[in-house]
Amino acid sequence: MDSPNEVVDRFLNPGEIFFGGPEFRVKTLLGSCVSIVLWHPNRHLGGMCHYLLPTPADLHSEKTHKYGVDAVAFFLSEMKKRRSQPNEYYAKVFGGSNMFLHEEREILKDNSSLNVGARNAEFAKKILKENEIKILSEDLGGTLSRKIYFTVWDGEVWVEKK
Repeated sequence: MDSPNEVVDRFLNPGEIFFGGPEFRVKTLLGSCVSIVLWHPNRHLGGMCHYLLPTPADLHSEKTHKYGVDAVAFFLSEMKKRRSQPNEYYAKVFGGSNMFLHEEREILKDNSSLNVGARNAEFAKKILKENEIKILSEDLGGTLSRKIYFTVWDGEVWVEKK
């Protein structure tokens, strides 16, 4: 599909989420956080989330999109509203960098705080598989931040690492 006459840009901050039609271009900046990008190739619908952690420490906490489990629940709800099924979508997954320096690891001494990026990345792959959403590509891990650009009209995603 060609780009729309009028493009609507959206920038996602940590904990924000988007789901919409072909007139949108969505951007975000990731470190240890993960972004799942979903796209429906026939209907030109798509979504992007920017989650900080896989799940909340307290499972009874308020629902928020800063947790991967809540972000995916939102996506599933939006798919249902649009009478589409998860297995009709393709996913691309980004982020999960290890942003902690060696000195910070020594200061933290709390293994639960380490490898947040790796835990976020593992969660994304696991929950997408559970929902039968095929991952077309991924750019995960490392130590660099990523700028992500997603055009819903054609499903293209660009990554800029710094």
